[in-house]
Amino acid sequence: RADEEQLANRDIVFVLDSSGSIPNDQFEKAKQAINILVESFCPSKFGNEVTAAGNKQIALVLFDTTVTTEISFAESAKGVGYLQDKILSIRHRRGSTATGDALTYVKNSVLGKGSSRLNNKQVSTDVIVITDGQCNRNCRVLGSEANAIRKMGHGVNVFAMGVANARACELEIITGKGSSLAYGLGDFRNF
Repeated sequence: RADEEQLANRDIVFVLDSSGSIPNDQFEKAKQAINILVESFCPSKFGNEVTAAGNKQIALVLFDTTVTTEISFAESAKGVGYLQDKILSIRHRRGSTATGDALTYVKNSVLGKGSSRLNNKQVSTDVIVITDGQCNRNCRVLGSEANAIRKMGHGVNVFAMGVANARACELEIITGKGSSLAYGLGDFRNF
């Protein structure tokens, strides 16, 4: 875990499962949970400058059969209200559950790109995968891709939040540390 100074400045990537195995009400609850987490950073300033008070940046990756960036780190500067509105407007796509592809995408297309502050020793990077743990595409790479993300830089953490009837074993594979970094939707306030 990163030390106190690094925790003040954070880059947070939410990786949201939009597959068909997640019921609509659970998808909506997951978006609400993300909004609560985003709001909990207030009155923290959003932006990419490293400050003593700490700046936060949010990115959101949506996955099902395809993987897309719905919110880039650069959009964090537009403020909490903008981020929350954009999160709530995300549509449930209902495709397959390509969790492995999502982790590969985060590793190759989000972290270390654009406004990402990966490898800045004053910044902690948290990847929070929100899924039902029912991967059915490219699942064999879950553990290796999550490990590769953790090894990308100093202060990188990978969490998993289970929605619907999440499979705990898959969440634990993603965290690489058993259940200590895996949460159920009811536990999201613990972040």
